[in-house]
Amino acid sequence: MKPLICQSCGFPFTAETRGTNRDGTKNNDYCINCYKNGEFTDHHLTMHELERRYLEMAQEHNEISLEEARQIIRTLPDLKRWKMTNLL
Repeated sequence: MKPLICQSCGFPFTAETRGTNRDGTKNNDYCINCYKNGEFTDHHLTMHELERRYLEMAQEHNEISLEEARQIIRTLPDLKRWKMTNLL
């Protein structure tokens, strides 16, 4: 089975860590950290702020490598949450 990639944060997630829709069903597009009860957990998050968080995670907290952060950042514009076409 192809791993699920969160269409908000870009991180892989499992069937157990899928976000939830308003009706309580599981959502295959977003992880539980980004999407609960049919809405984004951080409504005001911008793609630029997310990029900054990833670089901080890599540089200050060593949670991911700098190269991993850069790879995820490159994918963000293609994810459903950040695509401009979703706004139309």
